[in-house]
Amino acid sequence: MPIRRSAGVPLPDHVFRVKRPNKEYYFYQERRGRPDKGPLVRLPDDPRDPRFWEKVAELKNGAAGAAGTFKALVAHFKTTHRYTTKLAESSRETYDVALNYIDARWGALPVRDVLPKHVYALQESLSDRPSMANMVMRVLRVLLKEGIKADYCSINVAREIEPLDEAGIGAEPWPAEAFAYVIQHAPPLLMRAAILGRATGQRGVDLVRMRPVDRRENGIDMLVRKLGNERHWCPLPNWSIPIIDGWGVERMVPYLTIGDRIISEDRLRAEWKIWRDAQADKIPADITLHDLRASAVCERRIAGLAHQVICDQLCMSPGMVMRYSKHIDREMNARSGMKTLERAENSDLKIIQAAIENRKA
Repeated sequence: MPIRRSAGVPLPDHVFRVKRPNKEYYFYQERRGRPDKGPLVRLPDDPRDPRFWEKVAELKNGAAGAAGTFKALVAHFKTTHRYTTKLAESSRETYDVALNYIDARWGALPVRDVLPKHVYALQESLSDRPSMANMVMRVLRVLLKEGIKADYCSINVAREIEPLDEAGIGAEPWPAEAFAYVIQHAPPLLMRAAILGRATGQRGVDLVRMRPVDRRENGIDMLVRKLGNERHWCPLPNWSIPIIDGWGVERMVPYLTIGDRIISEDRLRAEWKIWRDAQADKIPADITLHDLRASAVCERRIAGLAHQVICDQLCMSPGMVMRYSKHIDREMNARSGMKTLERAENSDLKIIQAAIENRKA
């Protein structure tokens, strides 16, 4: 990245220049251009003036936060191994949204002073966006856990806070007809993505890295990016093994490529959207490749696998598995309950049935 210069002097981070016909102005603003941007602060007009650098240092020190505050804890958390190494880039972006929100609301609040009432108030401030509220609560629990470790606080007051109900259906398994259509008519890239996605239940960021060399026994070895490249062996359903092994891909080449070139998760999603939108009369517009995770879970639930077994097979949390399978679980429980109901002796039903027969007569 080229160094920004003015009058031969490199400009520090978060500082930018505005040129006018007869004058230049300098400003300091963190996260410029983003919805969670920091305050805009005017700086002295000459970056060679010592007062310019004194003001920048003052603003940066203020950004670090007073000792023991949430602003300081957020800054500390961003230097930890968990944040810098274990979190995938996409996860860090998600964390940053939540951390910036916590910082904006609580930056000056000493971590030791936070009480459950503060946490509930923070959650309530996002009650119109329950998904966002739940994400902030999850990140807050992780942040306070690190706070205990780093002696910012002694208890995690967010640990027992219940999540808000999230409206909407969320990820759902693909209809069988849609899956069959993709297998028959989609380009090889998307056909393979559909099969790998349903067979392994993994995110696109992991699908694009799977290779024949990773195949072992009746499964596939992988590094789960969302979990900081945690090692995982995922067993493959029998129906998928001959299909995947029959693609004839070189051992070190990913299954999902375009012209033998490695692609990113974003490129895979873009290719899917273009093709899906062109099949509007065959493929529902809201079907995504991410929904294949729900397909993988529900296929296993219908086969009778317990939630915990699915967790271990697909490297998912119990909450995630139950969220993906909640609709099929309800239907399966409802059907099972009806079988029990029909077998039960019920004297009232006998009276009702007799009355129906008499009315027919």
